[in-house]
Amino acid sequence: MTVATPAVVGALKCQREPFLLEDFETNVISCVKVDSKTAKKFLIGKEATHVLELEDTILFPEGGGQPSDTGYVTLRDDETKRINVVKVVREGLHAKHYVDQAIEPGSKISLHVDKEKRLDYMQQHTGQHLLSAILDNYYDNADTLSWSMGGIPSTKKPILEPSDYLNYLELPRKLSKDEISEITDKFNEIVSTNVMPITVKETIAVEKSESIEDVSTKKIPDDYDYTLGVLRTINIGELDKNPCCGTHLTATSQVQSILILDNQSTVRGTNSRLYFMCGKRVSLYAKMLTDYISSAKVELSCSESQISSKVVALKENLQKAKKKEQYFISQIAKFEGERLYQSLEEGKQLYVLKDEFGSLDLLLAIQKEFQELCDKNSKNCELLILCGRERASLMGSVVIISPDGEKIQKTVSELQSALKNLKGGGGKNGGKWQGKIMNFTDQEYDVLEHYLEQIA
Repeated sequence: MTVATPAVVGALKCQREPFLLEDFETNVISCVKVDSKTAKKFLIGKEATHVLELEDTILFPEGGGQPSDTGYVTLRDDETKRINVVKVVREGLHAKHYVDQAIEPGSKISLHVDKEKRLDYMQQHTGQHLLSAILDNYYDNADTLSWSMGGIPSTKKPILEPSDYLNYLELPRKLSKDEISEITDKFNEIVSTNVMPITVKETIAVEKSESIEDVSTKKIPDDYDYTLGVLRTINIGELDKNPCCGTHLTATSQVQSILILDNQSTVRGTNSRLYFMCGKRVSLYAKMLTDYISSAKVELSCSESQISSKVVALKENLQKAKKKEQYFISQIAKFEGERLYQSLEEGKQLYVLKDEFGSLDLLLAIQKEFQELCDKNSKNCELLILCGRERASLMGSVVIISPDGEKIQKTVSELQSALKNLKGGGGKNGGKWQGKIMNFTDQEYDVLEHYLEQIA
């Protein structure tokens, strides 16, 4: 029996026919369980259980700044069963497919790509090549040092902000606003009226060299031996040629459009990041921002041009309100501190319970005022309980002060038996225990009030 040989990365079906996105028939060469070491190396999600090697694939393995495709597999003898392709990675010369179910080696399968994602990635990637070519050909000291594609959800950030969809080029310097405007015009000309073909040249290299047919090989990954694989060169008309493993569009018109931001961030000395997005993302970005602006107009009761001044006015009013809040907190804290000290002189059990606006800041300010009076008059407090609730958020705070750690722990235990959502820490050897109450209901507030009245 002849063992099939997998196609090498560089000559994959996805690279040769980037618009072939479904019903591609191929065969499974091998299927093994995912090992934890490899999963960690390639950031493979827990949903992937097995890794496949196929004779060929239309699913692109991440590389060249382009993320992995996702999609699914159907069995040719049971097309109702879908097996999800979580990620595709390159290991040496070959593509490995991480899937959520095992498939028997030798199985005949059909591959299907997430079309919308693939087309978006191609617009961003080809757009980056064109943008870098314009910068390199027409501007001094503006060659691309690196680039990063945005718009990729992760387990840490599954929901993206509009700005997360921006890609960036790292350049040796910042560009002026006039340069950015001019670059945008040049780019739009090439994708509209001066359309250029995008072609791919495959070269079989006999030996390694810093340059093959006037194309630099310096950016080819060290673990890809192009003398055993294929050196792919992406050509944009006569404007640019660069080695790249990614999937690309076939004409500059398919990029559609570009948005380049004037704002640039400085990195690594004088280097800067130029933020941009291409294609369908531009209209989606515009829609998202329009929705935010429309919402802001309604909330602020103003026109678009007034939003900025309205926000500035609100910020100033908020600062004034915070100053007033701090003043009233200090006045209440002074009053409560003196009341607590008077109760201490009278030998009463000391506690504070504040509803509505009983923030932790207020409780700590009361404690500070009371402690200063005690220190000034050389008085000791055996136990102080400070409790508060902010009714709007149903958040509560509890502070317990005592030089006796056992007394603190006893009080905490009694409170937690009544308040199930009370959690905190500290004070094992005396001092201060501090905690919070989530979802502090009226019923629990009444229980706490009753407890404090009893111990008093």
